[in-house]
Amino acid sequence: MEGLTYRQASRFLDMATMGTKKGEIEDFLSLDNRTSWINSQLTEPYESHKERTLYQAQQRGSSSTTQEMRVCAWFDIALWKGAQLRQRMAFALSQILVVGDRDAQLAPYPTEMAHYYDILTQYAFSNYKTLLYHVTRSPIMGHYLTMVGNLPKSRTGVNPDQNYAREIMQLFTIGLEQLNLNGTPRLGDDNQPIPTYDDNDIENMARVFTGWFMDGSSMEKPMVAYDDSHDMEAKKILGAEFPAGVGAEAELDQVLDLLVNHPNTAPFISTLLIKRFVTSNPRPEYVERVASVFRNTGGNLGEVITAILTDAEVLKENDLHVAKMREPILAMTYFYRALDAKPGSGGVIAFDAMLYQETFNQYPLGSPSVFNFYSPDHLPSGALEANNLTSPELEIIDWNQVIKLSNIAWKVVHDNGYKTSSNSKQELYPVVSDFTTASSDYASLSDLIAKRFLHGDISADLAPRLEGLWNAKSSNNKPYAVSAMLYFAFISPSFMVQE
Repeated sequence: MEGLTYRQASRFLDMATMGTKKGEIEDFLSLDNRTSWINSQLTEPYESHKERTLYQAQQRGSSSTTQEMRVCAWFDIALWKGAQLRQRMAFALSQILVVGDRDAQLAPYPTEMAHYYDILTQYAFSNYKTLLYHVTRSPIMGHYLTMVGNLPKSRTGVNPDQNYAREIMQLFTIGLEQLNLNGTPRLGDDNQPIPTYDDNDIENMARVFTGWFMDGSSMEKPMVAYDDSHDMEAKKILGAEFPAGVGAEAELDQVLDLLVNHPNTAPFISTLLIKRFVTSNPRPEYVERVASVFRNTGGNLGEVITAILTDAEVLKENDLHVAKMREPILAMTYFYRALDAKPGSGGVIAFDAMLYQETFNQYPLGSPSVFNFYSPDHLPSGALEANNLTSPELEIIDWNQVIKLSNIAWKVVHDNGYKTSSNSKQELYPVVSDFTTASSDYASLSDLIAKRFLHGDISADLAPRLEGLWNAKSSNNKPYAVSAMLYFAFISPSFMVQE
């Protein structure tokens, strides 16, 4: 495996999956290189979130689905299914191309929202324009950003709704400020950042998104275009001329070409993806290398994620530019996968008891607004702010969330870790037998914990705490040190900060 150490392999899979399971790191090291693993992931069959949501309803004996079932279906796939890189990519894209079930219009449609997530999953490695095309035509997005049924001013006497027009530029493609290829802001003669668009661009962009309607009453079928309800007049957007007489479908294609090939889109989207996978503070050189791949391949997301994960920057350690806080929900998926947690009593689905009711301030397609759970540029006060270092995840990590996460981790390893009977289908039970078997020897047990949770190394701060927990148990009770040791490893900064 191109000379990678166990630690490097573990860190790589940590970035690229929902969490590593027993044996996966060893399997990974048997491959020739990281690209071999990525290539296999690009083509691996994947699960449908819509179908899994329906399966959730079936297993619960329900004739209808709920948003809770949709979220638990996401956990089913994250914890127990393959195509892990695709699932990580879809989750990252769901935080860029945001819709949320807290919106009153979307809340009644869990199955259709699962289908929207399937769009992100299906096109996770496609050309970015293709993904944007399907997202734009989704009635879930059409309702969320109020583009569905948009009519030209000639029909209503008022300008078309500008919501989607604004966000497809600000959040989905070019951002607010002009960027160099390395992601740094371009400055004008006044030494200030240069805006990427103005009010005229928004107004004309909104005219492009007229004439799109639902296909019957379906919140799942792509919206259809009606040219008699589309603004057919000439438009000018971002300096590009759009001639008169062009229908809605053709004009959508033209504007997506414009946006995806805009000089800003490559560094803007590349930076967002790097922040979701590798580091909160990527060096400009790293951004430029990835953005160049985006630009040179026309936004091929498979090539982009390959560039992100095979860059030399990924193998660097103990550096501010290769560190990030774990997202709370991904900390939990790692924990469950590392311990091969499964439902009790032959259960086959995740229930709400351990997962959905404790949302950790985030859950898939559960953002409170189109601006995601947190800002990608969140600058926490204190030492990070003093060093101009962003940490997006810290915007949603508070003491309430820390307590929730800690309590669930303790319940999993302590309450459920030693149960052998009366297990509930509504809870998850870890496999701790490997750890209890090794518990008579501290070196063996600590090595196993290190490899499963800490990339093979226990920090100088954590080591005496784990050893103290082991020493506190008599020789006959060493297996009962396991739960506390796993718990401390999980809640430690060594685990929660990826570096």
